[in-house]
Amino acid sequence: MRESDSQALGAEELDCLACSACCRMAGPGHILVPPEDLVRWRNTGRQDLIDSLVEGHFSQQAFPSRADGACVYLGTVESPHACSIYAERGTTCRTFEKGSKQCHSYRREAGLEPPRS
Repeated sequence: MRESDSQALGAEELDCLACSACCRMAGPGHILVPPEDLVRWRNTGRQDLIDSLVEGHFSQQAFPSRADGACVYLGTVESPHACSIYAERGTTCRTFEKGSKQCHSYRREAGLEPPRS
């Protein structure tokens, strides 16, 4: 997505640490983990992250979800909206664009924005 597209959708007004809809609403098997994340985690000693993965859509590995569908790594002592593995988060999370159409879709699903008419 071009930067101008995000700006048009109000990205500058969104606060991820007050939202986390993308982490709460993605659902089981949707936060996919590409092979390069496995290599990075192996090289940085994060075998625990690799061991926690589940089978996701298209037989790819994915982050596990809680019973409510949220990513198991969502929430810290400081904030229920913060990522507990932020520094090591996966490529899918790193590249998710605040203010994108998918961002607003998750926000609507979470009740943070009115439904589209």
